[in-house]
Amino acid sequence: MEDLEAFRYSDALVGKAVESKPRVKRKTVGAFIRGPVPLDWIANASRIPRRNAVLVGLVLFYLAGLRDERVGLVLSVARCKPFGLGRKAVQRGLADLESNGLVRVERSAGRCPRVDILG
Repeated sequence: MEDLEAFRYSDALVGKAVESKPRVKRKTVGAFIRGPVPLDWIANASRIPRRNAVLVGLVLFYLAGLRDERVGLVLSVARCKPFGLGRKAVQRGLADLESNGLVRVERSAGRCPRVDILG
């Protein structure tokens, strides 16, 4: 048998805590999409031929993160403008997401659509 004493800790190391660096808390700068965002949802949305659907979906997940829920999201055109989406692009994107079973949309005349994210 080999000499096991070679693997024994020295008395100087036993019972001493290892010093570690203090954790640095980083601040998140700017807006972000709060997760989790289901990867299969994004994959299904990305298969839709128009890119508007994916962008509208990202806006929806951003709004869901702000409200901490995925139902009853009010999708205004003002929220979509920073993504380069106009009123018609938002309507087409929502229609594409709805036809693929990714969202449920409640539309009312003269009002912003209310959206539920499915899945």
